[in-house]
Amino acid sequence: MAEWRDAQLSELIDIKHGFAFKGEFFTDEPTGDILVTPGNFAIGGGFQLNKPKFYNGPVPKEYVLNPGDVIVTMTDLSKQADTLGFSAIVPVIKPRLLHNQRIGRVIAKDASANLGFIAWLMRTRPYRHEIVGGATGSTVKHTSPGRILAHRFKLPSPKEQQDIVDVLQPLDDKIELNRRMNETLEGMAQAIFRDWFVDFGPVRRALAGATDPAAIMGGLTPDPARAAHLAALFPVAFGNDGLPVGWSERPLDSIAEFLNGLALQKHPAKPGEPDLPVIKIAELRNGLSERSNRAARTLPAKYIIKDGDFIFSWSGSLMAKVWTEGEGALNQHLFKVSSDVYPQWFYGLWVHHHMPEFQLIAASKATTMGHIQRMHLTNAATVCPPEPTIEAMSAVMQPLWDRMIHNELENRTLAETRDYLLPRLMSGAVRAAPQAEAA
Repeated sequence: MAEWRDAQLSELIDIKHGFAFKGEFFTDEPTGDILVTPGNFAIGGGFQLNKPKFYNGPVPKEYVLNPGDVIVTMTDLSKQADTLGFSAIVPVIKPRLLHNQRIGRVIAKDASANLGFIAWLMRTRPYRHEIVGGATGSTVKHTSPGRILAHRFKLPSPKEQQDIVDVLQPLDDKIELNRRMNETLEGMAQAIFRDWFVDFGPVRRALAGATDPAAIMGGLTPDPARAAHLAALFPVAFGNDGLPVGWSERPLDSIAEFLNGLALQKHPAKPGEPDLPVIKIAELRNGLSERSNRAARTLPAKYIIKDGDFIFSWSGSLMAKVWTEGEGALNQHLFKVSSDVYPQWFYGLWVHHHMPEFQLIAASKATTMGHIQRMHLTNAATVCPPEPTIEAMSAVMQPLWDRMIHNELENRTLAETRDYLLPRLMSGAVRAAPQAEAA
């Protein structure tokens, strides 16, 4: 490491504050520009577009972010300051992203500053400890450009800075590609599900006179043979109950089992004995972390969650997803949802279909933590076709569902690889291999 030197961030970069955009131009409608907020910084680093905030007002041009810009969050609302001081690289995206207040824009002021390298430095443990340790505020944590710029570190040569970026950035790029692919796959699955089970599109199109199988299936099943097979399984009439003939309405809790978790504080891990991370609402939302509690592994097997299990939080932040974080213990306020009769895509999409309704119920009951009750599962109706129809539908839906799970599992492996390499590359313990020259 002879060519690595002691450096301070203030030698290499400045941090520019964002603009206080006027609240009168904020909108929940997906129009206009997007305001970048601390919520756009993923735990662990990187950019995410969760619950975007839109803006339809005048914008000073110097506060429009460009793809490739490095930004850093100066405020964090979470109790543990999960993203305070973290960096993100502005992605290529439409509409425009705006440099909002509480966000810093990293500006290079020295030729030896590689902003990609700086972005990765801002995701290292020593930097994080320094920024979080010096944060101000009790509920809302804050940092400042001065605190960030005071960070000292070992700076490699410009070439090795780029070599490190070339090792780490493709891992993040692949994670982002998988995430976007899953958004597309989820949108496809939701569209097909709604057409089949909510709008009864194939039945209505057949009654309207459509005869071509692909047209009956609404173009959502482009393979001619599969479209013909599926179209033949859809009824061509509605019964007196308003459902396709031969289909039945059933309560949500009758098509799957909803297993509530345990009060795992009663099953604490014991030193020297096998244990499991506790899956709470926070873990369901953000994944396992060093702060996750541990429980004794001597739990009944049904409360041990594995990759591919479908989890539904019925309290607090209501959400549902397929778990892909490895083995864990199911805490109270979470359901493991399973069925011996119906495929996971079927009951999983019905849970997602009713989620807005469940969230409204929980919000109306919220005192400290809103929730739903089992009777709400009973009151949530599902529509169930005969078994042969479900089997044929699975030929379309299951590959979409399986691919989403595969992408999530791959992202976990990629993130673990990235997080293993990051401290070693940034300390010089592992050297980035030079890029092979083109022949």
